[in-house]
Amino acid sequence: MEKPELKNTLSKKTASFQTLLNELSNKLKNYEKEIYMSNDMLFSLTYMASISTANLSRNKIFSSISAKKEYCPSVYFNKITELSQNWQYDYATSCEIISRRVKHEKLRELFNRLSNAISVGEPDTEFLTKEWKLFKTKRKDEFERSLETTKEWSNAYTALLLSTSLIAIIVLLASIIYNIGDPAVTLYSTIVVVFCMSALGVGLLFKASPKDARVHKLKTKSEEQVIIYKWLPFTLIFSTLIVILFTLVPAFLKPVDFYVDIKGVGMIVAGIIMLPVGIVARRDVKKVDKRDECYTTFIRSLGSIISGSGLTVPKALLKIDPKNLGELEEMSKKLYKVLASGLDPKLCWGRFVGETGSYLIYKLTNVFVDAVNLGGNAETVGELVSSSNLEIVLLRMNRERIAKAFTNLVIPLHITMVALLLFIGQILTIFSTIISKLFVEYDIKNEELEGIPGALGGMNLGIFGGVPLELLGQFIVIIIIIITLSNVLAIIAVKGGPMYLATYYAGILLILSGLLMVGIPPIVDTIFTFDGLNSLSEGV
Repeated sequence: MEKPELKNTLSKKTASFQTLLNELSNKLKNYEKEIYMSNDMLFSLTYMASISTANLSRNKIFSSISAKKEYCPSVYFNKITELSQNWQYDYATSCEIISRRVKHEKLRELFNRLSNAISVGEPDTEFLTKEWKLFKTKRKDEFERSLETTKEWSNAYTALLLSTSLIAIIVLLASIIYNIGDPAVTLYSTIVVVFCMSALGVGLLFKASPKDARVHKLKTKSEEQVIIYKWLPFTLIFSTLIVILFTLVPAFLKPVDFYVDIKGVGMIVAGIIMLPVGIVARRDVKKVDKRDECYTTFIRSLGSIISGSGLTVPKALLKIDPKNLGELEEMSKKLYKVLASGLDPKLCWGRFVGETGSYLIYKLTNVFVDAVNLGGNAETVGELVSSSNLEIVLLRMNRERIAKAFTNLVIPLHITMVALLLFIGQILTIFSTIISKLFVEYDIKNEELEGIPGALGGMNLGIFGGVPLELLGQFIVIIIIIITLSNVLAIIAVKGGPMYLATYYAGILLILSGLLMVGIPPIVDTIFTFDGLNSLSEGV
């Protein structure tokens, strides 16, 4: 009887745990949708304005946008469609009812204006075009304000980076020079404070930065993304294991004798492991940005050729000047071949979108394809799509300018702060080692320094006696790791783009930190020999 009861108990706990995971997953998905709601509102309005050029009925417009699950507002448009088609509400009343249940302010205002426009009999095409222009202007202003906020917070973060590093150094000195209690408690408390301050700075940067995805999440991906997603898990696992085994274990458990600092070697190796995937990630982001820029010309030219000459899409693709396509030239040729061969256009366009790797192309291509298939004016649709694309591309260029300046500031600051921390730590280590030898040589205690001959007897050398060198090394290693991770995330928050781009900056900062950990201590040992104290410690 006990075994069935045990199985039932375990199955219930497993089911409850699975339910909890599903709830958390749904909350994260909803949160992500809310974050990108403004972007998807622009894409939704672009879609509706484009298909309305085909003089479709209101039912068809709402049904079409309801079916576009890749746009977050489609859920609410679907509810409006259900109220109108299944419950016999008119669209004005349906929009008003749904607007009361929408939490997102801009979407609620859109439904209210849509309800008023339908009530007064304004043509759908005119309203949607005006609303698209209005929202595009509002989103541009919102993006630029977010950029200004991000710029201010990036300046604040650099000040915070200096502050946290100086706090770590000051506490390190104070805990050794002054008797302020248990050094372990003091230093580990400082680690917690530095971690919290760094997390706060990074969190504020992520919150202030504009929400703009660069790459899509489709199964079909660009060549670089295939490589990244194949090797990223192994890269993260191996680099983490290297840091644990060669940096944290020697610092906390068992020191390893090596001709250079093994802890720094661990950081360097971890960075080298991350760098190949990081380089591919950086190349992917650059190519995606170039494809987004070229897409403006591509889609406008395609619409103009289809409308002007009446050609089909495959034949129109041949007429586009390849010199203007840049990164999209080869993909355009491949798209032409598969469309001309008679394959399903939906699958052909889907593969084209997937191989670009671009979030913008993924969101906007279906606008053009659906509108043209429904009988819309190809030239007008091309202008609408290219205008929405160009707006976002130009805003991203402004963001890239700010991110480049921030990155060029953070990396030198990181080098400076890590070097200063290692420099002071090594100075303290040298003094502590020499003074400890003196204490042993003259058989004195901290309170009894009269045994030291000459003028040294009057110096307050007892402050360095008994300094826990292992604790000192642990403190420095943890602070360096915290600063490194914080700076990597801060750069990604300001720059934007996929999170796998962090491997590039993590690789660079880990290698730089490791080189400093390997190089600074020997340099300090060479420069600061303290021959007088050394001679005393040797009994001269």
